[in-house]
Amino acid sequence: MKKLTIILAILLAPIFVSAQNQFDSFEDENDVTSVIVTKNMFKLLSKMDFNSEDPEAKEYLAMVNNLDNMKVFTTENATVAAKMDASVAKYVSSSSGLDELMRVKDEGKNIRFYSKEGKNENYVSELLMHLSGDINGEKMTVIMSITGDIDLKQISKLTSELNVPGSEELKNIKIKKKRI
Repeated sequence: MKKLTIILAILLAPIFVSAQNQFDSFEDENDVTSVIVTKNMFKLLSKMDFNSEDPEAKEYLAMVNNLDNMKVFTTENATVAAKMDASVAKYVSSSSGLDELMRVKDEGKNIRFYSKEGKNENYVSELLMHLSGDINGEKMTVIMSITGDIDLKQISKLTSELNVPGSEELKNIKIKKKRI
């Protein structure tokens, strides 16, 4: 029985690993700019002493402490962009619990947001953004994946500060309570 359990664990491990690392291969592409922020960096940011009594700043720091990682991949290369588009489509179709949250088509760009349900209606466990189109006169594709305990009321502040394309649309997201 123990041997069977070990064999099953070995066989199933790649499935779980590949799901979390769906977009990591883009980090090695020559024409991709990537920004990877790990849980350790978020914890470091949350421990910084800003000597602030501002409740908004405290909420922001608490939100940052609950994030696991953030990955942003951008490219202007059409061939790589097609790979990124296909990778997002495959990930969305194969991920259980990942639902479309919002889509925006405006001024030559298409942006889609996907999320996985979190601990309540204001939180998600994963937020995925896929943007393609014209950004500042350049044809660009962007994938942004954020995982953790994500407070949607606060996350747009983080992405805006990091100047992630499409982050201004995050401000418009409103979570509606799911009917069970």
